Amino acid sequence: MDKQFQGITRERLTYRKRRMKFRFTFTLEEEWPKLAWIAECVKSDSVIHVRHGAQVEARESWFCEAVWDGEFEAGHFDQTDLVFGSGGRLREERVVFVSSGSTVDRLQFLELEFKVLISNSLPCLLAVSGIKVDHTYGRFQEFFQSIMKGIDSYEKRLPVLSGRLELTYFRNLVWDGRHLEEEDKPEFLRDFSSFSRYRGFLNASVAKIGDNMSAAARNHRYEMVGGLSSGYDSTTVAVVAHEAGMKQVFSFRAARGGQDDDGQVTAEHLGLDLTLFDRDGWRQQPFSEVPYFGAAALGGDTVLSAAQNSLRGRVFLSGFHGDKMWAKDTKALGSDIVRGDVSGLGFTEHRLALGCIHFPVPFVGVRQIRDVHALSNSPELATWDVSGDYSRPICRRIVEEAGVPRECFGMSKKAITTHFGTGESMLSDETQAKSHRWLLGKRNQWVTTAAPRLGMPGRVLLAVRVRYDAVNRLLRKINYFLPGGARSWLDESDTQRQRCPYPRTSVVPHLFPWAAERMGDVYRSAKGSKEQCFGSASGTDQKRAS
Repeated sequence: MDKQFQGITRERLTYRKRRMKFRFTFTLEEEWPKLAWIAECVKSDSVIHVRHGAQVEARESWFCEAVWDGEFEAGHFDQTDLVFGSGGRLREERVVFVSSGSTVDRLQFLELEFKVLISNSLPCLLAVSGIKVDHTYGRFQEFFQSIMKGIDSYEKRLPVLSGRLELTYFRNLVWDGRHLEEEDKPEFLRDFSSFSRYRGFLNASVAKIGDNMSAAARNHRYEMVGGLSSGYDSTTVAVVAHEAGMKQVFSFRAARGGQDDDGQVTAEHLGLDLTLFDRDGWRQQPFSEVPYFGAAALGGDTVLSAAQNSLRGRVFLSGFHGDKMWAKDTKALGSDIVRGDVSGLGFTEHRLALGCIHFPVPFVGVRQIRDVHALSNSPELATWDVSGDYSRPICRRIVEEAGVPRECFGMSKKAITTHFGTGESMLSDETQAKSHRWLLGKRNQWVTTAAPRLGMPGRVLLAVRVRYDAVNRLLRKINYFLPGGARSWLDESDTQRQRCPYPRTSVVPHLFPWAAERMGDVYRSAKGSKEQCFGSASGTDQKRAS
C-alpha cells in the first residue's frame, strides 16, 4: 500500500477515535433573565455545561427557549427553518446551537484559547467571560445596523479587548469538540405559485407553532400576543394569528409625530382583546432604554418597554420585515434576507428578561422572497393593488377577506420607533446622568487608545476638550460665587448631558458598552441554584433540569 495513503488512513482512524459523544450538564440560575443561557464548550471535553434562566426548557439531549413548527417533545428544532428563539441539540458526534429563523435575534460566541462560549445574550457572554468591549470603538451603531445588508454581508466581529467575539444571525453553530463552525439551516422549497398556496402555508405554519408553544410537555406554556397598528404588516399578522387562536393584542395610541395608529377598528372587526399603551410609557420606569442599547446600540425599539406587561411570558407575533417580504416594490430579492431597517433587533435582550419569545411572522418562508414578490405582482392580486408607493396586495387581500374595511388599514406609512438624540426624543434623566458619568470616567482611556487612530486635528480637539472638562468642574465648585450670567451658562450646559465628553460626538452612539456592562451586573452577581447532570447512556428527554 502506498505510504502516503497509509498515513492518511492512520490519521483518519486516529481522528475517529478522538470523536466524542457529548452530553449536557445544566445549572439553573434563578436570578438570571428567564430565557438567557450560555454554553461552555471546552476543547477535547465531551461535557457541554449550560447555565440558564428559569424558563429555559432543558432535556437530556437538548435545551431551548424556542417555538417551532414541529412536535415539542421530539425537540427537532435544529431540523427546520421555522424556529423562533434559540437552543442547543446533541446530534451524534456534534452539538448544534440553533439560532432564530429571523434576524431580530441572534447567537453570539467568544472563542478563547481552550474553550468557546456561546450564548443568546451578548451582555451575558461579556459578563460571564469577563471580556471587555473596546469602548473607544466609534462605530457601534453601524456595526449592529450592518445586518440590514443581509446574512452574507454583515459585520460579524465585535471589537473586544481579548479573544474573538462574533455574532451569528439565522444560521446555526456546530461544535465538534475542537472547532465551532456556522451551518445553514435546512432549506425547503415551498410552493408559493398562487395566493391560496401561500396563504395556506402561512396559516399552517402559525398553527403548528401555536400547537408547539402550548404543548403539555412544556414546563412553561405560552399564549400568543400580537402588536397591532393601522399599518399593513401587523394587521396581516393579527388576522393570520387570530385564525390560529390568538385572542389578545396591544397597540400604541399614536405613532411618531402624533398620528393615530392604534389599530382599534381592526381589533373590533376581528374580535380581539386590545390593550392600549402610550408610546412614551417607557419613561415611567427608570433605565428602560438600557436593554435596547445593550442589545444593538440602537434605542428605537424602547417603545416596546411600555407594553412589557402584555409581552411578559408570551410569544410576541410581530410584523417586522413585512416592509420587504410583502411590499410590491421590493428590490432585494435574494435569499440573504436584506432588510430595510433593524426594527425588532433591539428587543432581543429585553425579551429574555420578560420570558417572551419573539415570532416575526413575515420571516416565515423568508428565503423565498422572490416567489412572494412575484405573487404580489401577479394578475391574481391586481384587485388588491392600490395606487401609490405604499401597496402590499398580499396583506390587503388577507385582511379585507377577513372582513376589515379597506379604509381602516394601510392608508399611510407610520412608525412608532424612537430616534434618540435627534431632537425628537431625549434619553431619560437617569440614563443621561449615569451614562455621562461612566463616559467621563473613561475619558483618559479614550484619549490614550483613540488618539493614535486620529490625525493631528483630532488629537488637538481631544486635548482641548479634556482640559475644558477639568476647568469646567472647577467652575462648578465655585458656581455659587460667580455672577448670575455665568451661573446661568453653567446651568444651561448641565441640560445638555447627551453631549459626549469627546469632541463633536453625541453620547448616544457610545451607549452600547455602558448599557451592556450595566446589564451584565445581573449575570455577575447571580449564583447557580441547582445543577442537573444527564447521563449520556441512560435517561429520557422528559427529565427536567429543575
